[in-house]
Amino acid sequence: MKILAKIIGITALLAIPALALSAENSVELPGDSSREDSTDIYLMTVGIGDQIYSRFGHTMIRIVDTKRNHDAVYNWGMFDFADPGFAWKFFKGNLLYRVGVQGFSRTLDHYRDFEMRPVWQERLNLTAGQKRKLIERISWNMRPENVRYPYHYFLNNCATKPRDYLDETLGGVIKESFEKTPGSKTWRQYVRQHMNDNPIVGSGLDVLLSRNVDRNLSQWEEMFYPLKLREHLATLPAVGDDGRPNAGGKMLLDGSVQLVNLPDAPLGDRNNFVLAQLLFGVPILFFFVAMVGAGSVRRILADAHPSEWTGRIAWTTLDTSRRLMVRIAQACLGLALGGWALLSGAFGTSMIMLWVFSVHFDAYHNANLWLFWPTDFLLLIVGWRSVRNAFRGHHKKQRPVLSNSVRFYGGLHVMALLTMVSLRKLEFIEQDVDRVLYNMGILGAFIYVAAWFGMMDFGLNVPDSTLQKQVDDAPQ
Repeated sequence: MKILAKIIGITALLAIPALALSAENSVELPGDSSREDSTDIYLMTVGIGDQIYSRFGHTMIRIVDTKRNHDAVYNWGMFDFADPGFAWKFFKGNLLYRVGVQGFSRTLDHYRDFEMRPVWQERLNLTAGQKRKLIERISWNMRPENVRYPYHYFLNNCATKPRDYLDETLGGVIKESFEKTPGSKTWRQYVRQHMNDNPIVGSGLDVLLSRNVDRNLSQWEEMFYPLKLREHLATLPAVGDDGRPNAGGKMLLDGSVQLVNLPDAPLGDRNNFVLAQLLFGVPILFFFVAMVGAGSVRRILADAHPSEWTGRIAWTTLDTSRRLMVRIAQACLGLALGGWALLSGAFGTSMIMLWVFSVHFDAYHNANLWLFWPTDFLLLIVGWRSVRNAFRGHHKKQRPVLSNSVRFYGGLHVMALLTMVSLRKLEFIEQDVDRVLYNMGILGAFIYVAAWFGMMDFGLNVPDSTLQKQVDDAPQ
């Protein structure tokens, strides 16, 4: 799967079961040879890979006809990056994927030598009539007018298409067996578990996905995940043409074989917001340390006269240190505020655009809009001005309207954050925002509080005329 390319940089890609392989749609299906029972149909499952698009595995159908020397793999995860407007189509939710077919040996070589991912295979215990019905359905899908389908990473992907065709072939037995049985995770939990290796994508998706991905799934819905599709189908008995289990007690999946014996890429649900905390938290920490130090020294100098010290040199040295701390505080505040403005503004804008312009239901009514606002881009001006003043080496007084506006805006953000926490505690917010709230929310609060104090008279935005006059008036 791929999601939100170019909306927030690298966070643009979300790869729930999809695959970019070259297709050979000219390979013919076996046709009626299934009546002679010379055809075997297999479920092929590809394990977890290291790349973003391979983090959820993959599902394919292999059809072998020994009499016609046909051995091909059918794959519903085909997409083309060269498609005009690929990113925008996917962002809007109207990107078309397609089914493709490739020779079995080439498919195996690809996963073994190129992607280096494990591959399993189980034979489907189907009757001759069921084989014929499934082959006819895939043959219909392979027609030029039917080869493309509207892709959705949770509801209509490379795993759900084979699931639906198998369910249709078996007369609805699969859906009937698993639709009312609770699954093990929510969609968000699956995304967190499988995107842990990329902190930018993992944290970005945690912000952009709304409450619609937090409900408990059924095992039927859980089969969007290829490994769960394989796991659940392995518990289902084979059925006859009448929909009843076979008298012999055979299971639907038979003879599991690992075709490519390689390990899955590691999984785990880690906190992906540590990078943002380091990028923005460290400058804010230095800001507060420098600001407190500068304020303390300034109060000492304001209450004393240079003649009371050991000499003018010592007084001037201490004042120079104070000025350096002021510049450090200005630079740290500017860097943190500017970076946060880019991140928060991008998140806020993306959430609004997904809600308004796309059909991605999983991004609607996003509670994280309490924390990230599109208007946060405006704080870039304040961040840039603070950094500029730090490197200029003098403290040009800010216009009161700018200082007051920044303090008012920061106050609104803190109030919104407190409201968000209260609504979450009262369970008015059903979306799982806890990880975002406790990591990015608290960090954002510190940044806005820093902006509040940075606009006050702590030596950051006012001239030092009083202290300078003391130095000039001091006895030589």
